[in-house]
Amino acid sequence: MAKRNPRLRPDNAAPSGTISELRAPPVEEAFPPLTISLKTFVKNGSDHAFRRLIFEFMALHNQMQRHSDQFARYIGTTNAQFQVLMVMAQIPDLTVSQMAQMMNVTSQFITIEIGGLIRKGIVQKQPNERDRRSSLLNLTPKGRNLVRELAPVMRRATNLHFRSLTEERTKILTETIHAIVEDGRRVIHELESPDIRNAMAPSASEAHSSASRSGRKQVLRS
Repeated sequence: MAKRNPRLRPDNAAPSGTISELRAPPVEEAFPPLTISLKTFVKNGSDHAFRRLIFEFMALHNQMQRHSDQFARYIGTTNAQFQVLMVMAQIPDLTVSQMAQMMNVTSQFITIEIGGLIRKGIVQKQPNERDRRSSLLNLTPKGRNLVRELAPVMRRATNLHFRSLTEERTKILTETIHAIVEDGRRVIHELESPDIRNAMAPSASEAHSSASRSGRKQVLRS
């Protein structure tokens, strides 16, 4: 009789924090299967507590997204433009590439959003004396006025949202999020590798192939 594959255990994690090579998943005795195998998060064969943590992250992200939507509407920008504007309000003389790295987005994304802010008279470009290939980005007087006018609205909202954070909690949270973001950069590199980026789950691949064949038949009939 063929031996069944054991349930994924914490010590099965890929070495050096990298994502292991894609392969057929082991036969799971329980559902849902583990989404993480680090010993920190797996208790009694379950990663339920970790999934709850992820759901809390998602809830926080959605809350902050809704807040940002309102802030952006108040100053007449899109949400993405608002995010870019607030980074520039804190750190002057940024280049497109520097801002992209800070926000974990592509340079193309920043270029598009900056273009919209320039057309609205909120951002201006200046020559970069250190590197002629790039420009320094700063807020115009209009942009600074918008930040000032938005500040009371943001203070009211953020005072309510973050009132449970003591100084000690804030320090721990800041350090923790920084560490997670740094590890996340490595994950992006892994997930964008060709063997993962172009792969599909067997069930999804089968459905995709079936739909493609059906589409080709329809074209031939017509």
